[in-house]
Amino acid sequence: MKGMTRVALMAGLVAMSATSVQAVEVRSDDDRYETAVYVVNNHLADVRVYAEDADGRLHNLGRVARGQLKNFDVPEHVAEGDFRIKIFSADPVWSPVNSDYGVKTNPLNTEYDSQVRIWLEADLAQSVVEVDRG
Repeated sequence: MKGMTRVALMAGLVAMSATSVQAVEVRSDDDRYETAVYVVNNHLADVRVYAEDADGRLHNLGRVARGQLKNFDVPEHVAEGDFRIKIFSADPVWSPVNSDYGVKTNPLNTEYDSQVRIWLEADLAQSVVEVDRG
């Protein structure tokens, strides 16, 4: 009988504690999420992906070959303020990066924007950009 009482007592304590527990998201001020950039390249040539910081400087994130999917993380020093993602054709090699012919996002911020998905089309003007607000 003593064993049965202990089991009933433990079951009661577990049931009472389970109803009073709430799930709480714990986040410190140091938690900072990087913005992930996914690029699907259906363009006719390879492309170069850049992050433009708040001062207008371009930071090379990488290159995506024709028909490939790649993902990039925006470096923390670039994403300290508002930034943009810019994509330019890598062909020809000497083409100027400052050309207006390419894809660029509206200003982004790591505090609000968690993912950027970009589907490049043969005509870059027809490309699709999606931004997930986290």
